[in-house]
Amino acid sequence: MAAIRKSGGVVAFHWEGKIADPRDEAFCAALATRRFRSIENAASEEVSIGWVTPADPTGDSFSIEDLEGGTGTWLRVRMDKKSMPKKWLQIHRDAAEKSRGKKLSARERREMKDDLMEKMLPRVLPSITLVDALLYFEQKLVLLFATSKAAREGFGKLFFESFGAPLERANPLSCGRVAGLSSEAQIELERIEPMRWPDNTKPDSRPTRSGSKLVAAEESEA
Repeated sequence: MAAIRKSGGVVAFHWEGKIADPRDEAFCAALATRRFRSIENAASEEVSIGWVTPADPTGDSFSIEDLEGGTGTWLRVRMDKKSMPKKWLQIHRDAAEKSRGKKLSARERREMKDDLMEKMLPRVLPSITLVDALLYFEQKLVLLFATSKAAREGFGKLFFESFGAPLERANPLSCGRVAGLSSEAQIELERIEPMRWPDNTKPDSRPTRSGSKLVAAEESEA
């Protein structure tokens, strides 16, 4: 499998409930229900988000082979955003104000913007963002290779709409619950309470810096 990313952050999620097995066609069918749809010819500012595959960035086809990610299932989300470049609006407004010799009113600026968007937005290509993730079916684990709020929220919403299972950000407790522990270990896991580390509630046990070495406070006092 080719490397998905050479660097960057990763966010881990777990899900509750059942989703289609990635080895079944039902999984591909679930992706297809929320496939990416182009906004290339849209005449208004829009955002489109949907599933694609590494083999087909258009979102027109899905196959089990295209989702092969080694030990996991390779998911890819395409996010397109179409907006009018602000420089275009500024240039046209400056030209209009120069020819008239005065500033445009708020109403005139709004009308100019609407007119420019109607004429030019169909010619503006959207920006494209591709977000990858690896899904581990048995562990109910998803590794999202993006950390921005927009990517996390967009991916989570799309996953829920496709599979009906909400994603929850992973933490030590959720990781332990899906780690295949024995019944006894699971019981002990649920009894565990979080603790703060390092424990700063005991001044005598806090380390202090002396030269280039860390020593206990009681040792420094001695």
